[in-house]
Amino acid sequence: MLAIFWYMLWASQLSRRTILIETFPELTIYLIFGIVLGFIFAGHALYSRSAKKKLKHMLEMFLGGFVLGFLSIVNIFDVYVYLFPDDVISYTSDYKIVFPGPSTGKSSRCEAGIWVKDIHTGQFKQLCTNREILFKKRRQGMDALWITARVNKLGTYIVDYQFTYK
Repeated sequence: MLAIFWYMLWASQLSRRTILIETFPELTIYLIFGIVLGFIFAGHALYSRSAKKKLKHMLEMFLGGFVLGFLSIVNIFDVYVYLFPDDVISYTSDYKIVFPGPSTGKSSRCEAGIWVKDIHTGQFKQLCTNREILFKKRRQGMDALWITARVNKLGTYIVDYQFTYK
């Protein structure tokens, strides 16, 4: 159980720097996997209970299987992009700094955020940062980011970024 919890934390950290292609049906795949696992659990419950409480037990097992299936593969595609890159690319991108940054949990946010455009997927991603990092790494006139990213057919994982001049 501890390994599953560790994996979920690690995968959610990866997803903060991962951009999946726009046409990929990520949520649909998560839902279908959860429903299939829910039906498997409900089918098992069909043959293991007395007739009196069978319907209630089947519903509970379906919901338990659905939640287990859904949560076990959330962020699996982000992990795939991270672990199996086809190529490592570097490029410059315009950026925009915003305050406050992206959400980091139920009730907390990053101090600042950097919006960057990924050239591989064509989408924008907001990265987490703070004022101290901005003060140390960014100088006047630095109007671009040098981004290093791992890419494959599903998306991009941003490995590192540095402020640079155009």
